[in-house]
Amino acid sequence: MSNFHGSFILVLHTHLPWVMYHEDLQEGWLMEAVAETYIPQLLSLRRLVAEGISPKITYTMSPVLIEQLKLDHFKERFKTYCQSKIDAARNDHENFKSNSEPHLAYLASRWEEYYSATLETFTKEFAEDIPGAFKALKDAGHIELMTCGATHMYFPAASEDTSIQAQVRTAVESHVVSFGSQPKGMWLPECGYRPACKWAPPVGSRFGEIPYSRKGVEEFLSEADLNYFIIDNHQLMKAHPSDYVKDPFFAYRAAGAQTPKKPVSVFARDIQLSLQVWRHEVGYPGDGSYLDFHKKHSDGRLRYWKITHTKADMAYKDYYYPDDALDQKVIEHAGHYKKLIADSLKAHYDHTGTASMVLTAFDTELFGHWWFEGPQFLYNVIKWINSDPEIRTETCSEYLARMESKADVYLPESSWGAGYDSSTWINEKIAWIIDRECDAERDMQNLAREFFHTTDEELIKILKQCAREMMLLSSSDWKFMITNSSAADHAERRVGQHHSDFKRLASMARGYGHGLALSQDDWYFLGDCMARNRLFPGVDFKWFANPAFPAVDCG
Repeated sequence: MSNFHGSFILVLHTHLPWVMYHEDLQEGWLMEAVAETYIPQLLSLRRLVAEGISPKITYTMSPVLIEQLKLDHFKERFKTYCQSKIDAARNDHENFKSNSEPHLAYLASRWEEYYSATLETFTKEFAEDIPGAFKALKDAGHIELMTCGATHMYFPAASEDTSIQAQVRTAVESHVVSFGSQPKGMWLPECGYRPACKWAPPVGSRFGEIPYSRKGVEEFLSEADLNYFIIDNHQLMKAHPSDYVKDPFFAYRAAGAQTPKKPVSVFARDIQLSLQVWRHEVGYPGDGSYLDFHKKHSDGRLRYWKITHTKADMAYKDYYYPDDALDQKVIEHAGHYKKLIADSLKAHYDHTGTASMVLTAFDTELFGHWWFEGPQFLYNVIKWINSDPEIRTETCSEYLARMESKADVYLPESSWGAGYDSSTWINEKIAWIIDRECDAERDMQNLAREFFHTTDEELIKILKQCAREMMLLSSSDWKFMITNSSAADHAERRVGQHHSDFKRLASMARGYGHGLALSQDDWYFLGDCMARNRLFPGVDFKWFANPAFPAVDCG
């Protein structure tokens, strides 16, 4: 009889910033993610379940994404999007056929079938309810659903502890409403962690302030009854004690300054297994047989070319052959990856005598949006792991129920970004954003304290919208885009808009709260903000007032 060598934990982080009701191009990001990633992955998961296999994948669902997927506006927009792709494919098919390009005509017909099936699945099988489709799998025990910072704020950049508290509490409240149960884990946006420390804004106009005591990120999770979070292996290796051998095949306990609280476990993702999939230059998604992400055809923006070679110029891309990719390369790569997982777990078992785990974590959009064949790859990997008696898939919570976390580690401020530090989200290029965030955070805290006991429904309505605008302003996505010069214009507009909207709403709240009448334009403005940014109906502005458990003096 074979020995059990350990489990494979796959964590998929599912997130997009708030794009609905803003610009068509950015709304398109969500349409693409649903059509190319979420629906194909859900179908792969259901296929596995139908074959008697429980996938046991741990999904992070960012609250800001879930709020968008529940909107009627999204549902109508997505159906229109799919129909536009169907029409484009039909048009391409006729053009290719008339130009005697039979292979391209064949590919166009496949795209028509793809988007027709996607539209039917969305409307009929999923009843236009993507969160509900994930919830059904969660309720049946086939996947675990983690939460994430409400609007994906980079926690180490927060200037007030109450801002992190509100992100965590709003996330948990939204998750319970959407999925019917308390989440057990939280994905820290960008895997951004900061320990309890003396801290002051490191850039911007508040640079040079006297540092003040801050709580460790894990404390907010513990206070919200969350059990674990994920980091990169590089973050674990930097942890103290420095002379303690850290083994990423085990979970650890994040050791903060506050000891009476429930400990929070931390998982580290395996670097080599992650790079094998994630790194385009050396990983599977860069294989020349796979569908090219960048080259698209005319107005319909459909793709007919394969990668060919990672260094190939757009003009030299060859036509895509689905059978080569889906029936050959995906099978080959999934088999190779399953063997890497099995070999890794066996080697660790042989060395330690313990059947532990190995964890990989990726952005969900890698499998489908960036790598079109990715959902089929995941299906085969999970299926073949299930056929091996020496290993199995396991969720994070299932592992913690089976194995105790190994030891306390003191993590440094860190992330999974470039350099594994905060430099992508805290730097001089975006100091102006940090200034606006710090301003809004402090203002929101003061508003929450000043009007903490109000029962005026109209004032509460204004304060709740203040909270929404402040949280949207603090999304890590805007900083990432500007730092990396990717859709930076949109990010800059969003920062400016959310900050100016917040400031006007804050002024309205103070005036109304002190007995001043608001103008008709003011009430119209409030309605406009509530229409454009209609997320988190259960947000509580009081979460911004005071930390539930204040930070102790860190020395």
